[in-house]
Amino acid sequence: MTEYEDSSLSPGEYVRENKEQLERLIKHSNNDFVRALAIAAFVEYGEDASVESITKDLERIKELEEVQ
Repeated sequence: MTEYEDSSLSPGEYVRENKEQLERLIKHSNNDFVRALAIAAFVEYGEDASVESITKDLERIKELEEVQ
């Protein structure tokens, strides 16, 4: 059984254990749909972040879009 077939993780646990990969998708993916899914996973199942943290993340995403 692969890690993808293992349904023992709750969505919240998955987000916590894969935070770095999800962040990498948000920051570097060229696919808007994939980025939106990663953001939705954080919003729905991630730990509550501070307003400052969310603002910084959105500013970084905006900067990345401007560079491309």
